[in-house]
Amino acid sequence: MEFTLLIAISLIPVILGFSILFYSRISITKALSVFLFLLCAWQVDIAFLYANDFLDQEVIDLVFRIFRFGNIMIMPLMYYFGYHLVLNHSELKPFHIYFNKYGLTALVVFSIIVYMINFTDIGIMTYSLVPETTFAPSHLIPVYGALNIAFIINIVFVFTNTLFLMVITIKLKDYFYKIFYTKVAFGALFVFLNGAISAFGFFPLYFSSFNSILIAIILFLGFFQMQSQKLNQANTRLYKQSSLLETIMNINPNYLVVLNKNNTMIKLNDSVCSLLSIKREDMAGKHFSYLKQHSNLEVETQKIQRLINSNGDIHYVQWGYRSLEYNDEELYTLFYGIDYTNQKQNEQLLLTTEKSKVIGELAASIAHEIRNPLATVRGFIQLLKERSVDSRYENIILDEIDRINDVLKELLLLAKPEANDASGATESLSIDVFKEIENIILLFEAVANEQNKHIYVTNALQAYTHTVFQRSHFKQVLINIIRNSLESLPAKGNIKIKLDEVGGSIRIRIIDDGKGISKERLKRIGEPYYTNKEKGTEIGLTICFKLIQDYSGQMKVKSKIGWGTTVTILLPCSD
Repeated sequence: MEFTLLIAISLIPVILGFSILFYSRISITKALSVFLFLLCAWQVDIAFLYANDFLDQEVIDLVFRIFRFGNIMIMPLMYYFGYHLVLNHSELKPFHIYFNKYGLTALVVFSIIVYMINFTDIGIMTYSLVPETTFAPSHLIPVYGALNIAFIINIVFVFTNTLFLMVITIKLKDYFYKIFYTKVAFGALFVFLNGAISAFGFFPLYFSSFNSILIAIILFLGFFQMQSQKLNQANTRLYKQSSLLETIMNINPNYLVVLNKNNTMIKLNDSVCSLLSIKREDMAGKHFSYLKQHSNLEVETQKIQRLINSNGDIHYVQWGYRSLEYNDEELYTLFYGIDYTNQKQNEQLLLTTEKSKVIGELAASIAHEIRNPLATVRGFIQLLKERSVDSRYENIILDEIDRINDVLKELLLLAKPEANDASGATESLSIDVFKEIENIILLFEAVANEQNKHIYVTNALQAYTHTVFQRSHFKQVLINIIRNSLESLPAKGNIKIKLDEVGGSIRIRIIDDGKGISKERLKRIGEPYYTNKEKGTEIGLTICFKLIQDYSGQMKVKSKIGWGTTVTILLPCSD
């Protein structure tokens, strides 16, 4: 009865060992399984000492000697645990002097020699029978031979290796390995101490079997606890990596859609959702053809497609596909769009620059060609004025010639801004804004009344508020803007000019209730040769923007079709 019970109990470690191998076959699980197998052999060895009522002593002797490899070979295995830790954890490199492959080989050879001695009379001579007591049934106990000292040395090495394992376990940085190996070291030490005490007769031999089973179960549960914790940690890392990749995908300026092998959309980034004005949750799980039809995507060609998002912004996108094979099993397709909007804008800017350059060269050429004969004409008119008694007409002609000359100077600004500095050196730069605007309004009153249109001025500036601006340039800017507003007004239309001070700057707002400007036109306002007028080149507004910028000011245009246009000019106040 006792023999059968002990055999059944001794099989528990080997069952646990196979369970671990079934779960994982890495080096640490193999070593732990071997430890449980050796523990099983050790307990089978003890169980057969209780089989004296069933088996002959010769059979018991043979089985005992064979299964004694369990408590003998467990010594180099404890050394291997330490060797494995030192080999795989950089913080334990100083212990490489003690735990190395040469030491492991030497201990394995020594244990094999001890095991071979075990099969001779100098290892085990015979057996004696221990009579039955109140707490223990009768059983055999070996009588050791002269070289049993080798077995004792082997046991001493077991304790030494286990103690060293406990020391290096304390130095481990990996929390999960540290907890698990601490359980291994203390569990093994408990089993060995219990076995040694039982061998000396302080406790019955079968006590070590029950304690060994307890430790085997603790180690088994400890291993799966470690694996579970490491799995949770790995899952946490994977979740963070997945979140990071999701974030990277969403901040990617390119437009991305991930399709599975059935062309079903499984991921869309923020860029493509914003461009196509769609919601990710509405598209995920649907066939890609739905998105193509919904957003009119031209994906079959390599041409750049012009798209307008919900905000009215124009984007130029080229679409493409890339196949992705994941783990040689799952096939995905990355549908992507590359945004060429900035490139298009740069090309347009380059074209505008070239236009401005041509305009400048043309303006300079025209100005020089006209100014030379104009100077001659002015000279002759001046002579006629000196000879004439009534010089009214000559004065009018001279004023108009001077006006033509001023226009030519403005043309030169396109090509040679420095001409502004030279020509305006003698003109006062400080002007009274309200006074100058009143003078400019006088020029348009007759035209406005004739067309049944009205111009109103609201002044919230303090008296004598000045800014730094050449008077002729200021007039040119305001005349251009007011003329454009008048041209856009219907009959009985109104222009409101509001003056006030904002943040230390003079703000001039010219507000009309005309037909307004489209978004596309508004984006290119002030660009030379881009105009919706039947006659005109838009050079006037180009010069206005340039002049305002030259005097450290800002000019903004806001407009909406059917609501009119507001031009805002900000100029720095002067003392």
